[in-house]
Amino acid sequence: MSFPDINDSFVKQFESEAHMEYQQMGSKLRNTIRTKAGIAGESTTFQVIGNVDVGTKARNGKVPRSEASHAPVEVTLQDRYASVMIDDLDELKIQHDERGVQAKNIAAAMGKDTDTIILTAMDASANSNNVTSAETFSAAATAIGVMEDFGNASIPFDGELYACVCWEAWGDLLDLDEFSNADYVQSEQLWFEGVTAKKWLGFNWFPHENLPVDGSNDAKNFFYHRSSVGHAIGQDYSQRIDYLAEYDSNQVLAKMSHGAGLIDDTGCIERLYNSA
Repeated sequence: MSFPDINDSFVKQFESEAHMEYQQMGSKLRNTIRTKAGIAGESTTFQVIGNVDVGTKARNGKVPRSEASHAPVEVTLQDRYASVMIDDLDELKIQHDERGVQAKNIAAAMGKDTDTIILTAMDASANSNNVTSAETFSAAATAIGVMEDFGNASIPFDGELYACVCWEAWGDLLDLDEFSNADYVQSEQLWFEGVTAKKWLGFNWFPHENLPVDGSNDAKNFFYHRSSVGHAIGQDYSQRIDYLAEYDSNQVLAKMSHGAGLIDDTGCIERLYNSA
């Protein structure tokens, strides 16, 4: 593997600022799912609570009793790291704050990695309403169909439903008057700085640039309730900068211990977007 030389950033006649590759700054998904922090150990469990039956009783008879099931879903933590070395003398030859740039760069990479872990968990959904034939969102009927699937499954429309779609699907939606017209859709409600989002049909819709794809390169879009996916955190994101004398370099290091798992696929539906 070859690495770009710091000389690429040395001062030239026409160059005085660093260009950082565009990356997603932070996780878009973390604040949309069930989170369990402060985990001690290598794994933790999220509980799926079963339904309770309701009935009648005869006079002086016993009331009906249910045994609510508890189905634990285990989530294993992963230790994730990212680091960049910055040669001490190289910093004398550039006019930008290389350490600051790389700190932001690593933060962006770790946020993107967090979403990848969460999306991998969502991709495990075996919901019977998953559609394996690719489609577009150029007609409102596609979105309405997903809404009906959640309603028929008794998933609560309590403000905690999310629709994570690829940018092409977002473009289709913006062509729909029902979605883009302020008379139908109220002002944007954001849960993360920089997220573009709209609330429609009971879902918080937002685009994502790093959704997984199938063998035909069709993006997998996810519709889910917050409680259907769990994010377990042993140690939250942290970053530090240390001078390493043996390398005469400053190391920018970030780490995080976490994992994600699908808790209940009843509340997570996957739909393919036709990218052709």
